[in-house]
Amino acid sequence: MSKFDLVVERNFFVMGEDATYTPAGGEAIPIKVMPRRPDEVLDIGESMIVTGTNIFDVQVSDIAAPADGDILTYKGANYVVQGEPQARDSDRLIWTLNTRPE
Repeated sequence: MSKFDLVVERNFFVMGEDATYTPAGGEAIPIKVMPRRPDEVLDIGESMIVTGTNIFDVQVSDIAAPADGDILTYKGANYVVQGEPQARDSDRLIWTLNTRPE
């Protein structure tokens, strides 16, 4: 394990929030997440619409293969993973999951 791996793991341990992840047809597993809820601005013709998003960063070591339709439960609310993970960091330690409320 590299020093960077240890830093990421420590950050999730200290700053991550408790959640559970349930793969389709599988058992729920406890994980730590770092939620992000940035507003997204959509341009539609001459109009702009601002909408909220539900994005969660999760350690690859906690979830080997997140998939469309899996459920992430955070603070009592369920979120459905939309599509495959959008991005991984350059060291492949963090999944970025785009979700929608269930």
